Amino acid sequence: MGQTHFSGPVIVGTLTTGQTSGPNQGYAVLEQSTSITQNSTTAVSSTLYIPAGSRIIDIIVDVLTAFNSGTSAVLSVGTAAAGTQYASTVDVKTATGRIRPTFTAAQLAAMDNVSVLGVAAPTTAPVVVTVTPTGATSAGYVQITVVYAQT
Repeated sequence: MGQTHFSGPVIVGTLTTGQTSGPNQGYAVLEQSTSITQNSTTAVSSTLYIPAGSRIIDIIVDVLTAFNSGTSAVLSVGTAAAGTQYASTVDVKTATGRIRPTFTAAQLAAMDNVSVLGVAAPTTAPVVVTVTPTGATSAGYVQITVVYAQT
């Protein structure tokens, strides 16, 4: 299967001759996915890199195998391992299926303009997903999708 690469943002909508913007234009919605498999009592992280300045629209957690850790297994999403800038306290121990985090106002503000602080003109920003189990675990598998628009 062929692939096409754009150096975005990709803006979709109607323009007529001589126009540079229009009332019915919007940004294309994109997504990146990763997965995390249990690793005994160790926290496991996976990093996605989305274009700096993007806006995270949603974070989708698909728990395909619930973590069977002793006490808890918490998924968080942030700018570094175990960070909570974008999502926190997502329980991946007690249920399987699709989970959407409940976002705080601060997390929604951070999701509005993903950037790398202290770096001049960054081209990508890390979005790190971490599952932290409490107690030994021998099962657990989640797929995480970050839905965003490059603006």
